[in-house]
Amino acid sequence: MAQNVIDILKQEHEMVLSMLSELASKGTSNREQKYSTLKENLMPHLIGEEKALYPRLMEAGMRDMALESIEEHSAVKTLLGQLDSAPMSEEDVWVAKMKVIQENVEHHISEEEDKIFPAMQQKMSSDELSSLGSRYEEAKRSAMPVAAR
Repeated sequence: MAQNVIDILKQEHEMVLSMLSELASKGTSNREQKYSTLKENLMPHLIGEEKALYPRLMEAGMRDMALESIEEHSAVKTLLGQLDSAPMSEEDVWVAKMKVIQENVEHHISEEEDKIFPAMQQKMSSDELSSLGSRYEEAKRSAMPVAAR
């Protein structure tokens, strides 16, 4: 049986928060590779939520939460785009931008885990949460080529 979407997302949140924490520190070795790994994990996650999770939230009467989450994703994507063009050789500037991304992602995750996930558990059966987990994983897989760009 498919894994519950909330369990999947919580595991991914932990991993992304750990990567962000390391990248937002000065003196990080292999920064370029670690940043690339972060984006390879984060972009499919964002797209998977947008394609599988948020439409279902809208159907389940959680439209405002879904719309806010979509806007938070958009802000993070914009910030990542700015970071892509920032020279890593200017560590102070690069780390400052990464800290802003980290703060945005931490806020987004706390809203998902403290508000959205409990609402989902209240409104959706365990079978539906598992089905949503499968749809999320499939949306993530289809987003993989996008993340490589």
